[in-house]
Amino acid sequence: MKGKLLVLVALVVAALAMGGGIASATPSGKLDSQVTGNVRIDSSDPTVGYVTARYICEGGPGAHVWVSVKQAASRRPEHWLTEEGSGARAAAWSSSHRNSAVCDGTWHVGTFTVDRVEFGQGQLEPGQGWVQFCVIPADAPDESVITWSMRFAAVK
Repeated sequence: MKGKLLVLVALVVAALAMGGGIASATPSGKLDSQVTGNVRIDSSDPTVGYVTARYICEGGPGAHVWVSVKQAASRRPEHWLTEEGSGARAAAWSSSHRNSAVCDGTWHVGTFTVDRVEFGQGQLEPGQGWVQFCVIPADAPDESVITWSMRFAAVK
């Protein structure tokens, strides 16, 4: 039995050495995003916040980002904030469609502004918030070329 296990391990190691099963750092289709770190509240205007994310996309110039931060009155990670349309019930909601993105097939890290210029309500306060980050390449034919990253993050 021990001999069969060693043979199996040797086969797996050999397959990995030849490139089989090795995950690429660049996703298939070069489309991915991750919200990183905390949401930072602007010290002079608590309706404004800053979200940092890393992303990769293709499609050339003209891409933009939609980013949103919603908070419950408790400032805790309330599950209902993840639901469609929850912004209307949120105690605080800042968002923006005005941030640009570079979709050139390489990884980028950026800090993106959320505010209430387009819509929203309340003021961001320390606690937890539901962050939604979306890169929309120019002339996106459908949702298959849009990358999303959504998670609860500390708001500070």
